[in-house]
Amino acid sequence: MKTKDETTLSLLSNFTHQVINPLNGVLGTLDNVLDGTVPKERIHTRLHSARGQLENTISLVRNLAFFAEYSAAYAEAEQKKAGEICVLPQLLIEGLQFYQEQGRDKLITIEVIDQHKQVAVRGNRALIRQVFMNIFDNGIKYGLRGAKLCASYWIQKDTKDAVIEITGESVGFAQSENIFDLGARGSAARAATSSGSGLGLHICKLIVENVFRGKIDAEYSKASRKTKFVVHLPGAFINE
Repeated sequence: MKTKDETTLSLLSNFTHQVINPLNGVLGTLDNVLDGTVPKERIHTRLHSARGQLENTISLVRNLAFFAEYSAAYAEAEQKKAGEICVLPQLLIEGLQFYQEQGRDKLITIEVIDQHKQVAVRGNRALIRQVFMNIFDNGIKYGLRGAKLCASYWIQKDTKDAVIEITGESVGFAQSENIFDLGARGSAARAATSSGSGLGLHICKLIVENVFRGKIDAEYSKASRKTKFVVHLPGAFINE
């Protein structure tokens, strides 16, 4: 069992690695475009890929900023001030757009089912979007090649919670592994890729539970090889 200091050092080491690598990749792309190494017909593709790397880096830095600044008390105060209408299909679509390019590289498609349903909650749109972005990031990073990542949502009748399910085939995790713990990465995830800070899903838990007073769970089925994330956000309604 790691101590708190060891977890923090491991987190910072992974974070630094994940920030530096894509930035070096973007720098290399720009150098190759400027010196003429990249053929003209491939410049657009290379620049689009570089933009995707920057988007990932921005998302990672945003996660770290949230973790550093948001105590539970502060987060709750911020949420009370935020009365924005958060329309779920819109925020799901905005979240997945960050990972379309990476998905194409692995032949993974991302789909929001029944986008016409205008289910909404009140709160901070940026925070809910960040939850979805982190889950989609996880689904692409650890998803199986050629898999499909599907998001669906509805209002639970008895609790009036908005329920969001995001499911896709992935390397999965063991039941004994709490993937929402700070710095946690499942053994299968570590074997699949060296990238990953163990911060993104922890941020999801902080936002959903501390800010929205909801809940978030994940389960993996060996039979179907599917990982399912389920998010509950209280106070859902139909946005007319």
